[in-house]
Amino acid sequence: MASVFVDSTTLLYLLDRDEPAKRRTCETWLRQLAISKALVVNAQVLNETYWVLIRKRRFGVSRDQARAFVGAFRRFALAPIGLEVLDRGWAIEERHGVAFYDALLLASANAAGCFAFLSEDLNHLQLYDSVRAVNPFRHAPEDVLGRTT
Repeated sequence: MASVFVDSTTLLYLLDRDEPAKRRTCETWLRQLAISKALVVNAQVLNETYWVLIRKRRFGVSRDQARAFVGAFRRFALAPIGLEVLDRGWAIEERHGVAFYDALLLASANAAGCFAFLSEDLNHLQLYDSVRAVNPFRHAPEDVLGRTT
């Protein structure tokens, strides 16, 4: 089964009261990815999501609500984090000139065998080793998932 790695920003839009259009788009994406069993995150994404939720008032959630939200995505945390990912992250950081934490996520997505990386923060359609960045606001889920089924 082909899988898609999802960054923390995509998860955060689900609770973003300031961006209703982006929230709807991300809801559609995440629903389709879950239905097709293609949704993948890692512990770093869950940690970042929790940290932003409890720090930024615009989300309006308590710590307990943030923990419940993040907890709902634990079953999708299939991508590894470890020393091999760190080494590969450094290589991606150097080769592609991306920020270190983005490079770690890309390394984790590559290690998990994902074919796409859902994020608005990377160069749309750029290939990072074997993972292609896809901006969720420029393509519908079926545009990407339809090619894998």
